[in-house]
Amino acid sequence: MRMIRWVAPLVAPAGIVLGTAVALATLVPMMKGPTGQGPYIPPLLYGSIAGAVVMLGLTAVTDPARAALRRETLEG
Repeated sequence: MRMIRWVAPLVAPAGIVLGTAVALATLVPMMKGPTGQGPYIPPLLYGSIAGAVVMLGLTAVTDPARAALRRETLEG
């Protein structure tokens, strides 16, 4: 379980960074053409979205791991 707790906090920020990079790669050219300015997202909103992604990532990893560790093993 300890290893799982280390993996989720590493994977979630990687997803945030990659998702931000992909969004910027598409939104910047699309916004620069018509408006001449780049896209803007308030820092508090971006931070809250990033925090929610990290919490969802932790939940998505730890809940199934706990359920799997609770099951009894087959003895054969």
